[in-house]
Amino acid sequence: MKINIGKYPSKGVRRKINVQIDRFDTWSTDHTLATIIYPALIQLKQTKQGIPSDFVDVGGEEYSTQQSFDFYMESHDEAWEEGAKRWDETLDKMIWAFQQVAFEDYGDKYHHGKSDYDWVKSDKTYPNPITGKVEDTFQMVDKNPDEHWYDAEGHQLHEDRIQEGLDLFGKYFRALWD
Repeated sequence: MKINIGKYPSKGVRRKINVQIDRFDTWSTDHTLATIIYPALIQLKQTKQGIPSDFVDVGGEEYSTQQSFDFYMESHDEAWEEGAKRWDETLDKMIWAFQQVAFEDYGDKYHHGKSDYDWVKSDKTYPNPITGKVEDTFQMVDKNPDEHWYDAEGHQLHEDRIQEGLDLFGKYFRALWD
């Protein structure tokens, strides 16, 4: 993949964007995009100057045209800080999820011990849809099931947490700007 995105130009001129996608980039598009989105989210969090309106329950900005009640103005800064904290927490969930997808380093955490499998011919057959020939089937059999285990529940919780961050990314996609 090669990407060249130029700076925002002056008015009336389109931004120059050149994107070249190779076949291997789409073999695992989720991973490819995560390696781009992950650092972009980190930078957005570090340089953001505002927060989405969903996170701000404030009125009473101190604008002369606002004409707010005094009690609104008194709570404005506190409400803004609370909203900014919630937005940071949301960004952190997105960043963590994309880090997991980009670096795929969590799968081994849930496999313990050493597994050893063998392929054993089963008593079932099936007709090959291309040749029509009836073929044997094989079954994967664990040679020593007592020497390893897999934490399926822990792995699912990890996957659920990743999905939460990805869902938040989708929900707030249009708010990812500074």
